[in-house]
Amino acid sequence: IYRTESLMTLAGKKLHAKRNHINRFRENNPDWCFEVITEENVEECIEMVKVWLETTPGGNTEDKREEVDVTIRALREREIIGLDAGLLRAGGKVIAFSLGEPLGNDTYVVHIEKAFGDIQGAYPMINREFASYFAKDYLYINREEDLGEEGLRKAKLSYYPEMIYEKGLVTLVENNK
Repeated sequence: IYRTESLMTLAGKKLHAKRNHINRFRENNPDWCFEVITEENVEECIEMVKVWLETTPGGNTEDKREEVDVTIRALREREIIGLDAGLLRAGGKVIAFSLGEPLGNDTYVVHIEKAFGDIQGAYPMINREFASYFAKDYLYINREEDLGEEGLRKAKLSYYPEMIYEKGLVTLVENNK
């Protein structure tokens, strides 16, 4: 769980590296823009996530294919299920997108975020732009769990979360008394 202001401003010494990545992104992609995902551009996001699956190192596994299937369904049904959706474009192409929704009065949750990892700063940029556009009126942003993936955990910790909730597994055991 992060303070929204922290993800929007990336202020302070701890987040200096994130600001540097965004600066490199801007230098390398002077024509970048953030857009709301609509019926006119959603298919570009679907094509982008298919390319992401094929080009992400270690990406084309059964788990990742299932993740992409869920992502495509969420993109297509975003309005029906009430998701906000935004994309990042550079060189005229979709290079990142994110989907999320409000969770209570003070928290916004980001469910899905995809970007091409080989484009320096794409992830920090979509993170910041999405937060600034959709979550600016919320105190916190829940960026969900790291799924046990070491790289994802490291990336999420690099934003210095305000708090981390540990999750557990509950198993129902029948009592045969």
